[in-house]
Amino acid sequence: MKNFLFICLVFCLAAQPLFAGERVSMRASDGHPLVGTLSRPEGYKALHAGVVLLPMYRHTRESWQPLVQVLNRAGFTTLAMDMRGHGESRYDANGGDDERRVLDRDSTLFNAMYLDAAAATAWLGKNLSIKAERIALVGASVGCSVALQAVATGSVRAYAVVVMTPGSNYLGVPTMEQITSWPGTPLLILSSEEEKERGAEQIYAALLGKGAQLRLFQQTSIHGTNMFGRVVGVEELISTWLHQNLKK
Repeated sequence: MKNFLFICLVFCLAAQPLFAGERVSMRASDGHPLVGTLSRPEGYKALHAGVVLLPMYRHTRESWQPLVQVLNRAGFTTLAMDMRGHGESRYDANGGDDERRVLDRDSTLFNAMYLDAAAATAWLGKNLSIKAERIALVGASVGCSVALQAVATGSVRAYAVVVMTPGSNYLGVPTMEQITSWPGTPLLILSSEEEKERGAEQIYAALLGKGAQLRLFQQTSIHGTNMFGRVVGVEELISTWLHQNLKK
């Protein structure tokens, strides 16, 4: 009997969702259907600030869970997205399968992902009444490119941005060209020493004096959200920085 109860307990724990939160759906301005996970602080304690999370290439919103837990405890509401061609946002408005375009590294697809970030921030404003000055973007790898493009083009009025291993031109997104229009939004750039030349140093140099800060880590193989569990305290670093830089 004890063995039976133990097996049931293990099965029940294994059956629990790995990424708690509310599934939400929306459409980008071009009609592309999108899905995200909304996670809120316990008791909805009011910082009344929102953070949109944009994953790496071929990663989905579940990859943000280590950071979500820290941000929620700190009082932030988070909206982790599946960007077009990924996860539950795989299909376009006509039912076309964008995953093939992701695998083919179709630059047109990646250059439209800023619309996904814009849809997510608009959703937070419309559905939770979170003001633009209380919204931040956090991106990893190509999610960095998306976040930077969204803010540089004025498509998103985020007031703080964190990028984890940004690139100068990931998957055809011309980040160095786009950030010439950077509006001075506070920007935290995180990268390893190993990968700093892929874009982190260039972006920091281009935005010197325009709100950018750079933090480099010694660990290897920590591209994007692979920092979680490898760089001790990186989640708390992001949370604290957002607290300091989002308007009160």
